[in-house]
This record gives sequence, structure tokens and C-alpha cells, in this order.
Amino acid sequence: MIIEQQEHFRFWEQANIRDIHVEHALLAKGQRKLFTIQSSSFFCIRRGNLLVLLNQKLYSINHFEIIHAPPKSRFEVNAGSEGAEYIVISYKAEWVPTYGDEPLLLDKHRNPTYVTYRVTPTQPMMIYEITDRMLEIQEQQEHGPSVPLQLKASFYQWVYHMVHDFYLQSPIVKIASPVELVTLTLEYMLKNYAKPHTLDSLAIVMQRSPGHLSNCFKQVLNRGPIDCLIRLRMQKACKLLVETKLPLRIIASSIGYQDAYYFSNAFKKYMGVSPQKYRKQIVEEDVTSLAGRNHIVGSLPPCYIPLCDNDNYYQHLDGGSDDMLRNIKRVPIALLMAFGLLLSACSGGSSGNTGAATGDGSTAQSDAPSSQVNSTSENNTNENTQATTRKVNSSMGEVEVPANPQRVVTDFFLGHILALDVKPVGSNGVFMQNPYLEGKVSGIEDISDNLEAITALSPDLIVTGDAKSYDAYSKIAPTVFLDNSAPVRDQVKELGVILGKEAEASAWLTDFEQKVTSAKERLSSIIKEGETVTVFDGGLSKDITLYGNAHTGRTIHGELDLPMNENVERSIDPKVGWATISNELADSYAGDYVFMAVNAKAESYDYASDPVWGTLDAVKNNELYEIDGYKFYFSDPISVMGQIQDIVEMMEERNQENSKS
Repeated sequence: MIIEQQEHFRFWEQANIRDIHVEHALLAKGQRKLFTIQSSSFFCIRRGNLLVLLNQKLYSINHFEIIHAPPKSRFEVNAGSEGAEYIVISYKAEWVPTYGDEPLLLDKHRNPTYVTYRVTPTQPMMIYEITDRMLEIQEQQEHGPSVPLQLKASFYQWVYHMVHDFYLQSPIVKIASPVELVTLTLEYMLKNYAKPHTLDSLAIVMQRSPGHLSNCFKQVLNRGPIDCLIRLRMQKACKLLVETKLPLRIIASSIGYQDAYYFSNAFKKYMGVSPQKYRKQIVEEDVTSLAGRNHIVGSLPPCYIPLCDNDNYYQHLDGGSDDMLRNIKRVPIALLMAFGLLLSACSGGSSGNTGAATGDGSTAQSDAPSSQVNSTSENNTNENTQATTRKVNSSMGEVEVPANPQRVVTDFFLGHILALDVKPVGSNGVFMQNPYLEGKVSGIEDISDNLEAITALSPDLIVTGDAKSYDAYSKIAPTVFLDNSAPVRDQVKELGVILGKEAEASAWLTDFEQKVTSAKERLSSIIKEGETVTVFDGGLSKDITLYGNAHTGRTIHGELDLPMNENVERSIDPKVGWATISNELADSYAGDYVFMAVNAKAESYDYASDPVWGTLDAVKNNELYEIDGYKFYFSDPISVMGQIQDIVEMMEERNQENSKS
């Protein structure tokens, strides 16, 4: 946020709020929606996850997250594997100065209604209650003059929580290193260990993705955050069993367990004995001195004495990696002691042991990503390859890149890079769910749009399609910007140069042209001269999306060059590539062949029985094809090749069916 909190609150205090509108929407898996908002808006994710392209910047938004967008913003939202539910709250606000007030926020870009920012509510259920109330009030809009006032009152509550939570989360957003994130998370758990926690809930509190939080814990402590939480609870339980006579149900409740039975099972798994037996052993030993109780958390090993801060000494005792030990030493000793992590950190076994000691004395195999397990050898490789660098030209200027990059990270271009036989170490999780890349993305880390996650991967090259993030990425590693809307052929050529894979790029382009030519020849026997093709999205919805040669229409009209209906060509701005129309107008835009993008696994419509669609020639002639809108969202080389194959096979199969009837 650009303005200070006090100034922000002052703006809303004197703002004239009007034209409040609340919209609720559901998206099925893989479903996409494109729209432009005219007013400033809060975009609230209630369920699932969405990939949001907002004014050419990509955001990966999970449940419990809210993003604010300025007026006249263009949205493209794409639901993930679980579908999504969201609410858009649109409004107009103008600051109305009272007599004698100094000018406030004359610069539009300092006005909170014109700023893009992102918030994770500290009390999401309260936020949901406010949104539900606003939806109910809006439905009663025609039933009384007090309704607009009620709506405005609820909106002010919403704004208060957004501003408060935004500034409350600011310190967490500034976390830069895995050690800092782990330390802050441990401190939070130490204060809140009795509350119910999951990896997802901890990630929400820390403003990070679950995967990134888990990876940071494994990188620093060689164990996950939930394992650390269990250790802390067991240390607290041991102390209560020794120092008090409280019943098990009270102890269980005080450390965050639902009941005594569940606590007893967890304690026995961790300590090797039941709580009752543990307490009995302590009583029989008549342990009363402080020294006698040190075994609860383990005695302080000499390797953690600050005066012995020697990497070789740590290595000799632990047998683990220097990097992990160096990270552990940066976490406050008091925190490590509270979580019972000191002894286990120094007793990892021989140098060949990759397991982590568990509470019951067994060894759990580390499930850290291969990119971390093999970091030493990969770093050695990097040292050799980075001795030779190349300079490449991009729209952002000349960039010096490794001659043979080994640890590539990309936000947009996962499929492009895989097509050139290079496997990135990190990419956006939404692109990793691409059905056309199935079996090709194992081992790749989900970075979303998180700078910390990217930094943790130690990339030697970043390839981005987000111009606004270029400067931030450049501070992490050499970064090259590519236009994500450029033709796929140009992108492949440019990436071939950037990655030092010119030969692979040339071979792919040759193969691609041959397959496109073959596909066009096969379709020429089906689509006759003068016939046209139209691409819709939305099924039998009241409002449907019409595509030109971009987005879902990219492969059909762009690569396969299937001719558009003249009304489509006339109505769609080439720079936008799509338009929303009423389904009642479908007849004016439908070609001889119609492709309808739907959620292929959950939707299929009876178009022939519909009073609008049943009148179309394409429906009467059995030439309406339902395609998977999720699969046709992706525009990388592998996906485009797959889409072409799907279209050709679909039309050939239908042609055979129609010829028999």
C-alpha cells in the first residue's frame, strides 16, 4: 500500500460511498471467466483457488484471500483443480473535504480506491458474515428506503477490516529468508500451541503458500511445521505431567488436543510410553531437582554452545549438510529448546543418513524435494557452468545469462521450456496442473507469485512474462522477460536463444509446422470453402463468451486458421480477443461449426432441446463440439500441439458419424 494507515483511514472517514454492488459466482474446475470492472472492487475468494490475471499481472489466489482492484480493471479468472467460489464487491468512493481541510490524495495513484493490493483476513469468518449480509441486503433492494443505508453500513465494516488487516500483515510480508519465516512461525506456534492448527491454517497466518512454508521448515530444520508443533505440545505435556496432578483430559485440552484418548495416542507415539506410565516413572524416580528434569527436553549438547560456533564441529556431530546447520544456528536457541529440537538436530546419525529422528526414537525418511537433497551436486555443477556466460537481448535490454542454465524458474513459460528438453526447478502451480503436461512436472516446485519461494530455489535464471515483477526477479537471479501474448513460434525461438537450446527450438518448430500443415489438410476435407467456425464459452448460460483468435480461440482460429463468422470478426477487438454476448444473439454469431468450451468432466448440455441453440444449423447438423475449456486455456507449445490433435480427431470422428446417418 502506498499511503500510510492514518491517511488511509482518514480517506474512508470522509469518503462519499455510492453505487455499491455485490456479485456472487461459482466456477467449476478449469472454468474461465473474463470481465472488466468499471468501479473499484474487492475480489474475495471464499473457496478453492484461482489464477487471476489482473491488468496483465498474474496472481495465484487461495481461499481466505482478498484482492482489491482499481476501476476499469480487466480480470481473467481461471479456477483450479477444486473449482472456486468468489464474491466481487464493487463501489465508487470520492473524498469530500470539509471546510478548512488540506488537500488529500490529489495524486490518483495514492488514492486507496485506485491501488491494487492483497489481503488475507485475520478473521475470515467475520468477513464471510459481512459479505453474506451484504448479499441478503442487496436482494431486498426493492423492499424499503433503508436498504441502501444498510448496505453502506456493512460496506464500511468491510473496509475497516480490510485496512486493519492489511497493515496488520505488513510485517509478515517483509520476511525475506527461510530462517526468518521459520523463526516467526515458531514464535507464533509457541504463543498459540493450544489452538487447532493445520499446515494450511499456519500458511494463511504467515501469508505464505503451504508448500513454501513446508519447504522452508525442511530447509532450515529438516522437518515440517506440524512435526515441530507436535514436539512443542509434547514438551508442554511432559512438563504438566511432571509438575502437576492435572487429569489427562485437562492436559490434553490445554495443549490443543480434542480429548484425552487422542492425546494419549499421540503422546505414546512420540515418547514411546503412555502419559500415565511416563508420570508414574517420574514419580517413582522422585525427580525434584532441576537437573533431574532436564531429560524432558534433552540436555543442551555442547555443539550448540555459542563459543563452539564451528561449522566443522557441527558437521562432525551431525553428519548433515553445512547449509542446514548454518540455518539452524541462526534460529534462536531458546526457540529450539522450547520445541525439543536441539538434541535431534545434533543426533542425525552418519553422513549418509537422510532421515530425521522422531519423538519415538525411530527415523523418518526426509521427503524434502530432490532439488534440495541434491543441492550440493547441483551447486557444484552451477559453479562449473556459470564460469561461461552469454548475453542475450530482450525487450528489457541486454541480459547476461548462464551459458548452460541448470536451475531455471519461470512463472508463465513452463510448457515452453519443457518443450525444449529443459526441466525448470520452479513454476506457477496452475500451469503445473495443465493436463497436457501430465507426467512431465514431477519434482518442480510451486512458486506461485512468491519471491521467497523463488529465492529458496537458488535459481540461476528466471524467465518471466510479468513486466511488473521483472525488477524484483532481477534481484534474485538473471532475469529475461518474454511477451506472454506473443505468437508461440516467436516464444520458442527466443527461448531457444535464452536457454542455449537453439537446435532444439529449430527441431521443434520444424516438427510443429509439419503437424500443423498435416492437420489443415485433414480438416480441409471436412470444412468446405465458405463455411465458418465459431468458438463460444458458457454452454446454455444466459450470457456467453465469444472468442476471436485469442484465448480459447487461439488454436482454432490462429494456428489452424479456421475461418471466423464475419459478425465475430467485426465485433471483437483484436487487442482484447473476446466479448460477452447474450445467448439470444448466438444465431448472429454461430458459424457452420461451433466449438463450445465447458467443464468437460462436469458439464454437457442438450443443445437440440434448447429454444435458442436448437435453431442453429450447427446444432441441427450435429456440428457443435464441446471442448474442455480448462485444457484450451493453456497456450504453450506442448498444449497447442495437443489441442490441434484433439480438434482434428474430434472433427474426423464426428464426420464419420454424420456420414453414416
